[in-house]
Amino acid sequence: MATVISRLYVHTKCRGGTHQGVVDRVVTDEAGAHEEDVANLPKTAAGWMTSHWKVRQNADPRLRCPGNSGRAVLDSYLRLVLGHSQLMASRINGCVHRASVNLHNMKLPTLIVCLIYGAFLSPALLCASPLHNGSSASNLGHDLISVLSSAAQDPMVDGRVSVTVSEIKSRLSADKSSQEARDETVQLAWQKIEAIFTNRTNSALLDFVHGIVASGLLPSKLLSFLNGYLDNSLNSGHNVNPGLGSERIYPSRAAKDAPYSIPEEALRQAIHISNFSPAGRKGQKPVILVPGTAAPAGTSYYFNFGKLGSAIPEADVAWVNVPGASLGDAQINAEYIAYAINYISALHQTNVTVIAWSQGGLNTQWAFKYWPSTRNVVEDFIALSPDFRGTIVSTLACPWLAGTLCTPALWQQGWDTKFVHTLRGLGGDSAYVPTTTVYSSFDEVVQPMSGEQASAILQDSHGVGVSNNHLQTICAHKPAGGIYTHEGVLYNPLAWALTIDALTHDGPGDPSRLDIGKVCERLLPPQLSLDDMLGTEGLLLVSMSEVLRYTPKTFTEPDIIGYASKVLGVRGKESAGKEF
Repeated sequence: MATVISRLYVHTKCRGGTHQGVVDRVVTDEAGAHEEDVANLPKTAAGWMTSHWKVRQNADPRLRCPGNSGRAVLDSYLRLVLGHSQLMASRINGCVHRASVNLHNMKLPTLIVCLIYGAFLSPALLCASPLHNGSSASNLGHDLISVLSSAAQDPMVDGRVSVTVSEIKSRLSADKSSQEARDETVQLAWQKIEAIFTNRTNSALLDFVHGIVASGLLPSKLLSFLNGYLDNSLNSGHNVNPGLGSERIYPSRAAKDAPYSIPEEALRQAIHISNFSPAGRKGQKPVILVPGTAAPAGTSYYFNFGKLGSAIPEADVAWVNVPGASLGDAQINAEYIAYAINYISALHQTNVTVIAWSQGGLNTQWAFKYWPSTRNVVEDFIALSPDFRGTIVSTLACPWLAGTLCTPALWQQGWDTKFVHTLRGLGGDSAYVPTTTVYSSFDEVVQPMSGEQASAILQDSHGVGVSNNHLQTICAHKPAGGIYTHEGVLYNPLAWALTIDALTHDGPGDPSRLDIGKVCERLLPPQLSLDDMLGTEGLLLVSMSEVLRYTPKTFTEPDIIGYASKVLGVRGKESAGKEF
């Protein structure tokens, strides 16, 4: 789907769709949008997201693919291994994409297609038998540095990844061995973060990761913590949790709930509960933290909302460690969220609050839509940097074969995908429970994030109460309305103030109840420190590691699961839906 010329990406637009048909023209687009997206690009405040150029395919005959697709794959592999120039790599990647299109259009059995690809592609990209939630490549090691080191040796990963990851690994190793004290102020660290995310001419995840490491932002203690995330019990998917006695929530809590495809034992083990005590549950406010794409929940929230108890002592925080770091099919990821909501509610015998980041917002909204029993036990849903409409920069984290291969959940979060269409259809674009959304124009992962088309916005056609909060509008020209990234919203003072407001009042968070002048003058909420800010930005290293580890990679988004062909209305009535 993309080729590389120098340091630019070239995306092919095909008649009849992105993945099939005859190549018509190519569009150079750093943000990863298709040609039609460029023509009708929603306005966004992040200027580095909106640079686009058009290129005719016949500008250079070397960019054309041979007619024989099978030969193109072999030709591509040999040329890549033999180390031809970056310009030749553009032709190579384009040919691999065309070969993949033709193979899939032949509708061959999956095993045969896998064997064909397996003859030429790197072991890290080989097809794997379908799994409910994806897996991680066991040969990449059990710490972050080992994963990055292995990826740097893979000849089938985009050349820029290999070069940049090698440099990151070198810097990480050097920083890890250094125990020197670092004096840093919040203001100085903030200026470095601003520079990293505003002075970029290329929007790839690996460039942001490199910027964070090269800037010296992360002290050795934080690097050490992030390096060991794979073995951290905070991210365990094998937790031992209490039973519910006679209360039944599986295989369903209500007749209208969608069927689970995951065994109950696996769903329950994914829930990490910090300190539940049946004797002390009276007066507690159970809060469920739902992770985003490519970051385990324990690590994602360790430096931010995992500390919510410091602001609300009665908050009893749990989180869901979705297998595969939420990189697998989002429809399956949503099963873990639906079960966790009903389980924690039944365990505490009270309603719960859900705080979700990034894809976690999509997964939670999907759970509300197709497991309507969850709506009755959630008193607040707080979505931070959510992408309810998808994102035009969905290929940011997929460097393999210049965007041809990616993970299921990242495909699903593209702009206007089948998954997004299905979620938003027949009422899914509106909140099902009192909802507070918080988002930033300078989100490097989800765009657009400003104006009426902002991906974070939910409507309120069901009349439950919605508060959509744009940082740069509410805190315009103030520190809290500055350059907060996708992950930066997790430590934004307005996001924290609105979350606390929602938990302590009926309905969604309301800026009018806040001392907005005081809140907007801060860079961090009072509950967090400099290390929390830096550790949260360090999540990008973990995200890159998880994307590299995830298998199997796919060429397109998964099919919509059968139950989603019927949409359950907000009042529990069944409406005929459209299958995409």
